[in-house]
Amino acid sequence: MVSVTVSIPGKGAQSFDFPGRTSTSVTVGDVKAAIRAKVPKFVPNRQRLTAPSGGEKDKPLPLTDESKTLADYGVEDGAKLRLKDLGYQVGYRWLFIWEYIGPIFINPALLYLSQYIWGPYEPSNLQLTVRNLIVAHFVKRELESIFVHKFSRPSVPLTFVIRNCAYYWGITGGLIGLTLYRPGYGAVALKDSILNTPQWLTFWTVFILTNELLNLNTHLNQAAIRTPPGQPRNYPTGFGFQWIVCANYFFETMGVLGLVIITGGDIGTIVYLLIASYFMGLWAGQKYRRYKKEHDPKVFPGKRWVVYPPFY
Repeated sequence: MVSVTVSIPGKGAQSFDFPGRTSTSVTVGDVKAAIRAKVPKFVPNRQRLTAPSGGEKDKPLPLTDESKTLADYGVEDGAKLRLKDLGYQVGYRWLFIWEYIGPIFINPALLYLSQYIWGPYEPSNLQLTVRNLIVAHFVKRELESIFVHKFSRPSVPLTFVIRNCAYYWGITGGLIGLTLYRPGYGAVALKDSILNTPQWLTFWTVFILTNELLNLNTHLNQAAIRTPPGQPRNYPTGFGFQWIVCANYFFETMGVLGLVIITGGDIGTIVYLLIASYFMGLWAGQKYRRYKKEHDPKVFPGKRWVVYPPFY
């Protein structure tokens, strides 16, 4: 028989016995199921189990793969584990659906309401084009979230939904809607400006949509190489990845940069670019380091740029 003790928030140390089994047959998923049976609110996705590491100063070892046995993590009979409550959970796919749905409605709504906020004015072709591009961008993201993306974990804390919605709804929905949809970018104000000419709008629309399609292509390639949980990850291939480790983030950033340029530097689009490029650069660095650990670094990443050639 194998027995483990789990420190549970609000419940103290609880013992869990698995008669007739050894640490080589009891999985992390079995322990989580036993915890839920005793404390029903702790569904498996809400649990984060850790085991003590070798040294006192070492960080606790997270037991993240539910298909692995306790022995795989070096956990033996009599071990003491700790449970962290991750809070109420939301499906990862639903996180994406909720965060992307806001700009589809908020951004066009603010163009319409700008007539009441700033007073009557005629919208310019630039304003109408940017509205259409933003809506198309987030419709694409919604479709990718539903049909393309494969997620490494089933759920995230509910607080992530609030945080991410505040960003996407607030920046691409609210901020750009307020800074761009005003008389200063209206038809009269841009009458003699290059920003409202067909040539300018066509060129940058093609630029943005090209990067949208290239970004979609990288997502399709990434979905095709996704491996089941617990199996070694493949490194991405396809157009863009032969030069850039996180080509998906690169094309995403280029699309946002196109919004900044097509608007002539609207402050809302600049804020969007700065925040988006910062976080995508951060995530790209994390993926770069992980790829170097999981693969032969001479093969992948090799000499590829991380995300923003020729700078990073």
